[in-house]
Amino acid sequence: MSRDLLSDVLTLVRLTGALIFQFDVKGPWGVAGEPLLEKFAPLLPPGTSNVIAFHVVLEGECWIRHAARDWFAVHAGQVAVISHGGRHELGDQPGRPSLPFEAMLGGRPLLAARHLQFDTGPGGTSKVLCGFLGCDRRAFEPLCGSLPPVFQVDLGERMQTLVPYAVANALDDSPGAEGLRGRLAELLFLGALRIYLRELPANASGWLAGVRDPVIGRAMQAMHAAPQRHWTLDELAAAAASSRSAVAARFSEVLDESPMRYLTRLRMAVAARLLTDSHKSLAAIAEEVGYESPAAFQRAFKREFAMPPAAWRRNATETTPRAEPQAGLVG
Repeated sequence: MSRDLLSDVLTLVRLTGALIFQFDVKGPWGVAGEPLLEKFAPLLPPGTSNVIAFHVVLEGECWIRHAARDWFAVHAGQVAVISHGGRHELGDQPGRPSLPFEAMLGGRPLLAARHLQFDTGPGGTSKVLCGFLGCDRRAFEPLCGSLPPVFQVDLGERMQTLVPYAVANALDDSPGAEGLRGRLAELLFLGALRIYLRELPANASGWLAGVRDPVIGRAMQAMHAAPQRHWTLDELAAAAASSRSAVAARFSEVLDESPMRYLTRLRMAVAARLLTDSHKSLAAIAEEVGYESPAAFQRAFKREFAMPPAAWRRNATETTPRAEPQAGLVG
């Protein structure tokens, strides 16, 4: 059975849903803000380094602008994903003057947002489901780096069955609702990501393209199944049912790195997750990811993350100061 590489890597980066809420507005409107990490600190684990935002249009349409992409329309049944955070504007038409989202919250805390409703005058109605997630992109940069700053997909029939359930639970404050909202944010993002992966053009590059590639995809599966193994290029070629030269060439073309460099990055990602989630010694972790010498492992880890393993463990497990819930984010 083939290994689900995307699920493997999402575990490494610790994708964590933070918040979903519904935003309805009738008439002309424009809002702007930025998904800052500290705004979601109460809902995210230590070590989170990036906030992902998404906006599902439920009714009407929404225009969005980001530094990486000028105004584009998102219609009902579509979702726009802001992969790496950053300020972005939303409105009923391109070029609409934007109010800071703080002003639209009117002093209400962002993390208490459930269903925001506004009537600004004559015009159409837009209904948008806004979601936010955290991840530790440092733990596996190849995935995060392969995502464009902004992407847009049609959710399709299967995902459309999940949206009404997410909307209903965005408004729920009964016991367990907060955790469910987080999981729903993750499911909606993962659904959008899978659609984006399926729709990648044949000549795409980056980690997601590698997952789909018939040659290096099989080699990557072999490495993910046993990252501690001392793989040779011959063994990877055999696992990929290809030649040494073809495997090396496809890794260079699609991932812009060699198979052995990819293996090292994978080992360090697994080690980073073990440092965060376990109490294993450095020597035990070194052995688990294929290093006979703890010193060699520590050198490799520091080269990858610019800090020694012990510092990573402290940063990832210490309780970070938690900001009080506050307003201040695009919705």
